[in-house]
Amino acid sequence: MKTSAIYLATALAFSGTALQSQDTDRSIHMSMSVSSPEEDNSVEAELAAFEVASGYEISLFADENDGIANPITMRWGPRGRLWVLCSQVYPQIVPTEEADDKLFILEDTDGDGRADKSTVFVDGLHMPTGFALGDGGAYIGVGQDLIFLKDSNGDDQADQREIVATGFGTGDTHQNINSFSWSPDGELLFCQGLHCFSRVETAWGIVRLDEHGVWRMRPRRGQFHTFRGGSGQNPWGIAYGQWGEPLVKGNGSTLSELLPIMVPTDQLNAPLDIGNTQTKSMMVEIVDSPNLPEDIQGNVLIAGYFARNIDRMKLIPEASGHRTENLPSLLRSTHRSFRPVDIRTGPDGAIYIADWFNPIIGHYQASFRHPDRDEAHGRIWKITAKGNSLKDFVDLTELSISGLLDRLKTEPLRERERTREELSSRDSDKVIRAIKTWVNQLSSQDSRYEHHLYEALCVSAWHEAVNESLLLRLLGAQSARARAFATRLVGRWQDRLPNPMALLERSIADADPRVRLEAIVALSYLPDPEVMVLATQALDRPIDRFIQAALTQTSHALKPLWWPAVTEGELKFGNSKHLAFVLRQTGGTEALEVVRSLLENQELDSETEIGLMTLLVEIGNPADLFWALAQADGKASVLESLLEDFEIRGKRPVGDLAPALNRLIDSEKPEIGALAIRLAGVWKVEGLTNRIYKLVTDIHSSDLLRSAAIFAFGKLKGHEAIDTVVSLASAATSPTIRSAAVEVLCDLNLSLAAKLANELLRNASSKEEVRDLVTPFIGLTKGPDQLANALEKEAIAPELATRIRSVLGAAGRFHAKLDRALRPADQTGLVGMPDFSEAFVGALSSEAKQYGDVANGARIYASASLSCTACHKIGNKGGFLGPELSAVGSGVPVELLVEAILWPQRQIKEGYVSTSIATKSGRAISGYLQNNDKRNIVIRDAATGVTHTIPAGQVLTKEDAGSLMPPGLTSGLTRSELRDLIRYLSELKG
Repeated sequence: MKTSAIYLATALAFSGTALQSQDTDRSIHMSMSVSSPEEDNSVEAELAAFEVASGYEISLFADENDGIANPITMRWGPRGRLWVLCSQVYPQIVPTEEADDKLFILEDTDGDGRADKSTVFVDGLHMPTGFALGDGGAYIGVGQDLIFLKDSNGDDQADQREIVATGFGTGDTHQNINSFSWSPDGELLFCQGLHCFSRVETAWGIVRLDEHGVWRMRPRRGQFHTFRGGSGQNPWGIAYGQWGEPLVKGNGSTLSELLPIMVPTDQLNAPLDIGNTQTKSMMVEIVDSPNLPEDIQGNVLIAGYFARNIDRMKLIPEASGHRTENLPSLLRSTHRSFRPVDIRTGPDGAIYIADWFNPIIGHYQASFRHPDRDEAHGRIWKITAKGNSLKDFVDLTELSISGLLDRLKTEPLRERERTREELSSRDSDKVIRAIKTWVNQLSSQDSRYEHHLYEALCVSAWHEAVNESLLLRLLGAQSARARAFATRLVGRWQDRLPNPMALLERSIADADPRVRLEAIVALSYLPDPEVMVLATQALDRPIDRFIQAALTQTSHALKPLWWPAVTEGELKFGNSKHLAFVLRQTGGTEALEVVRSLLENQELDSETEIGLMTLLVEIGNPADLFWALAQADGKASVLESLLEDFEIRGKRPVGDLAPALNRLIDSEKPEIGALAIRLAGVWKVEGLTNRIYKLVTDIHSSDLLRSAAIFAFGKLKGHEAIDTVVSLASAATSPTIRSAAVEVLCDLNLSLAAKLANELLRNASSKEEVRDLVTPFIGLTKGPDQLANALEKEAIAPELATRIRSVLGAAGRFHAKLDRALRPADQTGLVGMPDFSEAFVGALSSEAKQYGDVANGARIYASASLSCTACHKIGNKGGFLGPELSAVGSGVPVELLVEAILWPQRQIKEGYVSTSIATKSGRAISGYLQNNDKRNIVIRDAATGVTHTIPAGQVLTKEDAGSLMPPGLTSGLTRSELRDLIRYLSELKG
């Protein structure tokens, strides 16, 4: 890496974060975003650095000699030519210089597989970030503008320019509008990132999008919609399946379902991930090419610009959405400038890759003016199957409308897309007449008959021609995917169909979950309060997370319609469970009157009653809580909600609580009695102290009731309970009672609790007992310190140290003093906790590659001392707290694996940044945010796995906590064991 005085001065001048410590250069050098330039940047050197999957080969299609420097994205045009958008201005233009980014047209005129003609369609662009071909021209995103360029005289140079819309956010250069993609029915979708705030004026009003999300434009109506979230913070890449199923790629590592959030609301929805690529990546391509092997058909390819690879996933339909399985990479490279940023299947059936070609790709990690940024090179690569011939390029502009329609019968996915794009440039009246003739000539005996009808419906929608008869045919199709797509069109055409709600009533009751999902999203566009009644009928059938998300978004989108109708008594839900669902999404005190009215005046089924009572506890006042307690007989979930509500909001019911609690303690169901006892403790119902004390000392009572009683007794008597609790722990034969006593002592006298835990741990007979004794300490600020003080008094047996480490690792906790207490006295040969060092990383990586033992590494990974399996999944085994590692070796270089293992805070995978929350009631929770809005924070506790909903007003502090993986987890390994572990992980490739 260059560290010249020129670089340092430039970095200081143009990067506010360039020199934060003496380790900056070393950190940047190790970053995948900022690498040292290669000595040899030739095509031959880069080809030699590629590792292509077996049965495939790679060749060059175009490079800087064709003018292609820093390509961002590419599209195949109607004449079989490759359009490539390049930006040498990124990440920031030099003052006084004129922007001159370009959109090129590349052509292979002699058919030798290499571009030999390059034409500049338009120049003078200022950092364009995406484009799409269609409607006879090109839509391009340039800063705050969406422009449309057209060549009117056939010289391949733009001579007409129109600003279609302006006001798009430009808060961060790599987050500007990007990833332009046509839906099969002619909607132009594109993305924007986290730091962009857009205000776009349209004929339909001002459309806003704050932060990350997806835009949708219907060009012929000038209509824009926005969808927040759904794919992590910086979505970059959209693709559609064979029946128009939309997927969106995050700029991090996630692949997500897009459909569930395509609802007109600004409510932020959590990403609906279906897979991840292990490292940062962008753009997504679904393979459909008869010129490639069968085993890759339908796979998802993703451009891994960070790890310099082309990731590969198997896409599998599941319930209303999909899931993925990671497969070995299609392509990997060791060349430090290889940066794949786009993937497209060509008209010839080959896979084409746009290579940004740059050792530096970030602008947070390095100066805008870093001298190592490469503005001179760029490559377009082509991957083919060995021994397979390629198709001839077809000039679609020479085909008639009927000839283009016939291509929709037989061509693969991307070619059908290119055909629709060409049809979009033809006269609409002629296209619509041709569709009618074409459909009438189709044979219903054709195995793809319904897919042909789907294509006809897509082209009709692209031209904004409502085809009701064709729509009705597909709504009754045998194929569920055909019915699903037709259902989507009902929502799109709802303002031009005679009775769209009647059509969607059938879809919401469809046996197929994908159809029901499409129906929910479609209903969100109908301006009628009755729509919500219809949408919630989806609850009468099994729902998955995609349907749950869509229904939640729809309830928010339609609230201005259904909420007034509910409060005024004009809207009746046929099933009270349905109303409970939408009220739960609404929350807040505004829903209280409705909930109270339902609970007091209607006969409810048990499930609905419990749901409404739980909601009442969450949002009600002390009088509401008293009412819920009085009605809680046999309803454990209501009592649990009362207990959690007190812990979070600190609210206690009004009135005399003893009679109701006494009755509940006498319940025939032990779990009801235990919850009532705990409530007596936290609410400090002193009238029950004697009864609870009797349970504490009654050795004939169940462990469940006695544990609850010990908890309550400590809450009621405070420090006066200490002697009783200590003697109980010492005399008890049940591990459950002993651990309950320690938990209570942690609140009363932490030092004494630690001493007692130390004694009990050394005699613990099972890993479960160790877990129960350690867990109370790790959730307290001073808990680990006190436990360490007690444990370090004498040597710890290796087996006990391993069990304690397992508890800490599974909870994502690390404490240096406790870690030292668990170390053996003789640490000769152990790695320990080294400071970060480039030399150490390089040496250990080299050792792992040369000498690592995969089999022994697998044994170390599975060992209890590391607790890897508690958090990480490989194949079908392991936990979900951390990233899946099934294919980590395909996407993560060995050097990054070393960093991630030894210094986990340096390499935090997107979607796995934990959050620490402290509540006003003194509670501390660390885990992953599930939702964060103005009303509530939903967080999944890493230690317990329990999901908590915390009112925003009860949050004292909320901070990013980085990785949950504890540092020093491997410090008890020898160097040879560590290299074996690294080698094992590097070999995991799907």
